[in-house]
Amino acid sequence: MKHINQNAAKLLGIILLALAAYFFGDQRGNSNNHRPRLETPNSHSIGADASDRDIMSSLQANALQYTKHARCRMGCRHISEKEVKEILKKGKINHRKSKPADYPCGSYAVEGMTSDNQEVRIVFAACETKTKVITTIDLRNDYKCNCK
Repeated sequence: MKHINQNAAKLLGIILLALAAYFFGDQRGNSNNHRPRLETPNSHSIGADASDRDIMSSLQANALQYTKHARCRMGCRHISEKEVKEILKKGKINHRKSKPADYPCGSYAVEGMTSDNQEVRIVFAACETKTKVITTIDLRNDYKCNCK
């Protein structure tokens, strides 16, 4: 009987660890990266098991829409629309800075070097019919912006 209780306790421990990893993220700090997205009429679900290539293809498939905040940050950080598109094509997703479960559209931080050697992070929102540019960040220089 004692042997059965020990096995049951081990199984319960494994189940609790799996649930904790699911709800609180994995050990690399990628919270929520593997949780399924809620389907809503206004959201675009890329899918919990999508590869980086699938995510980037989905972001590239729709027309870009720049938020007022993104336009302001682009101006003060000297990042052009051409550079935003360049990063969208050849950048890499930073999963630690991405929030795929954001509502109403999951957001993805894409990083890379522009043709003029600016190291940037561009945050894109994957919406149903458009890809929104949320903000742009120069990773090497701290510019003073007066964006509201």
